[in-house]
Amino acid sequence: MANRVLITGSSSGIGQATVQLMAAAGDEIVSLDIKDAPSGVAQHVHCDLADPSSIDSALAAVDGNFDAVLNIAGVPGNLPAELVMKVNILGLRHFSEAVAERINDGGAVVNIASIAGFSWQRHLKELTELLATPSFAEGLAWCQAKEMDGSVAYHWSKEAVVVYTMQLAGKLKDRRIRCNSISPGPVETPILPDFIEQAGPGQIEWVIEEIGRAAQPVDIANVVQYLATGPSEYINGRDHIVDGGFSAGIALGWIDKNSSPLMKARKS
Repeated sequence: MANRVLITGSSSGIGQATVQLMAAAGDEIVSLDIKDAPSGVAQHVHCDLADPSSIDSALAAVDGNFDAVLNIAGVPGNLPAELVMKVNILGLRHFSEAVAERINDGGAVVNIASIAGFSWQRHLKELTELLATPSFAEGLAWCQAKEMDGSVAYHWSKEAVVVYTMQLAGKLKDRRIRCNSISPGPVETPILPDFIEQAGPGQIEWVIEEIGRAAQPVDIANVVQYLATGPSEYINGRDHIVDGGFSAGIALGWIDKNSSPLMKARKS
């Protein structure tokens, strides 16, 4: 049975790979992106997640309900902090809240976070404060009161995505709508050089060397598809790390974090 799927960030990288997988499975794809339409979609609408009015206009241009909503759009931390927070969490939240009533009962939401969000538990109080702000504008004011550069904002935004996903799972549980996030490690997308710049000299290259290769977009898209429309009916409210084993290696010591360029730089 074909599904009707709404995807942000569909025109490149993980989003484009997800479109290809789900279109090949016979699903009807409605695409939202600031870029031009990818192939294989039934409808494409221009949408800038940094602008809540653009989000509202895009959703008004789209008819009907959806079986899955996939928040894949995101920007790296070498951009201004305010833009990073707008796109990666405030826009994602505004979009998700606006479209929630149009998700069919028993449907799914999948959000892309990052292993950069691994410290969410350490910052849960502040993240809860951010997510308690009732509007895009008030959320932005919260962010502006924090001193952060783009890299710090990227970590904050992805931690917030993890926490927001768990909150949304609770809000939508009575309708049996499952909400999960995915935290990739390095992925070979067009913006990988931006993440290399964000992380500092040699850091991403070191991670890739330790795990053998960067992920291909389809590696992450396979997990998106599984959580969105696959046999995953009992998976809900969790973040799923997809990083080739990097996090496990750091946690248990079979990857020596002290050998990383970042740690060496700190020690020197």
